[in-house]
Amino acid sequence: MEKAINRQKVLLQHLIPISAQPHDSTISPLVCSSGDGGIYPINAAFGDDIVIVAACRTAICKAKRGGFKDTLADDLLAAVLKGLIEKTKVNPGEVGDIVVGTVLAAGSERAIECRMAAFYAGFPDTVPIRTVNRQCSSGLQAVADVAACIKAGYYDIGIGAGVESMTIDRVDRPRHINPKVEKFTQARDCLLPMGITSENVAQSYGVTRQEQDQAAVESHRRAAAATASGKFKEEIVPVSTKIVDPKTGEEKHVTISLDDGIRASSNMVDLAKLKPAFKKDGTSTAGNSSQVSDGAGAVLLMKRSLAT
Repeated sequence: MEKAINRQKVLLQHLIPISAQPHDSTISPLVCSSGDGGIYPINAAFGDDIVIVAACRTAICKAKRGGFKDTLADDLLAAVLKGLIEKTKVNPGEVGDIVVGTVLAAGSERAIECRMAAFYAGFPDTVPIRTVNRQCSSGLQAVADVAACIKAGYYDIGIGAGVESMTIDRVDRPRHINPKVEKFTQARDCLLPMGITSENVAQSYGVTRQEQDQAAVESHRRAAAATASGKFKEEIVPVSTKIVDPKTGEEKHVTISLDDGIRASSNMVDLAKLKPAFKKDGTSTAGNSSQVSDGAGAVLLMKRSLAT
């Protein structure tokens, strides 16, 4: 576990621009703190900082059998967009842009769905919206794009969001592949499933099965404890939706406000019994890999001077 934590510190260090990297590589929680108690005092010099004013998300539910299996992506996104406005009381018409990170759905279809979601949430048609796809970091890219645009002076207030319905937009849907990829190794590698990528990384960096299982157990333990103590309550927007019985077609109306993929009982003994999921002699299993999920999240950004 200690090795995994050290590797994480190294990886996080690579995210800091070279010109800004400190000589001491120790990651201090003070760097991330905000408000008057943070490491940086709030004064006029920091008025142009781009800050996250509010953030909210739906619950994260298991694809195909979780709470959002019968909920469309635009309804998920609409819930968090509306949640931001209700939480901050910001006039929707003052938002300069909404950027949504999303991966699996066809680009033009998801862009239309996102536009509809903005209308469901009460945004006027004068507020533009677009999507961005940078695979697993699409939501982060959306936030980065909004921050950069505010910094550049394109607008004062923006929303970075992310949405995915892995129930509807399946990872394994049929694709038409250009046959010439077989002649280009790098192009062919683009088709590697994420599970195999996980195995390759584990092998390259010496991450053992036991380390992965330990990380999974600890992750679920922390998530369960946070849920039990109500730490997620403020950030999760309850979503009123339906769940359809696949056998009878009966619809049950529900309100989803809790993550349903947390396994509080996860333990090393049970995880050790699971077979590798992607490779015969691999180390990634259904117990230590991330689940496929349905959900959405959004953050409201603006300059610090405007926020205060």
